[in-house]
Amino acid sequence: MDLEIPPEPLKDKEVIKRGLQAHRDLEIANLKQGTWIASPLWSKVGWGKELKKYGFTWQKFVGVVRDHYPYFYDWVKGNARWEDVIRKLIERIEDEIKAMEG
Repeated sequence: MDLEIPPEPLKDKEVIKRGLQAHRDLEIANLKQGTWIASPLWSKVGWGKELKKYGFTWQKFVGVVRDHYPYFYDWVKGNARWEDVIRKLIERIEDEIKAMEG
């Protein structure tokens, strides 16, 4: 599988950081929902085209991204590198695909 690691979305990171300071509960809900990163990864970066080859749907992808929330939170807080967070997400997707193949 060929999923590229996209450039770090620094603007998103700053918006989320400010949101955590201004209205923490709302911003955590947004971060947990995951569409802020799932949508660009799926469409703009092109992961969707690659994942569809393996029968991986948008709904399944969003579910995996939502489960990945603690890693994105660590990234926003400066406790994890973007590349590491995305590599972990790719590993999880690969595990899910293996499980689907049975």
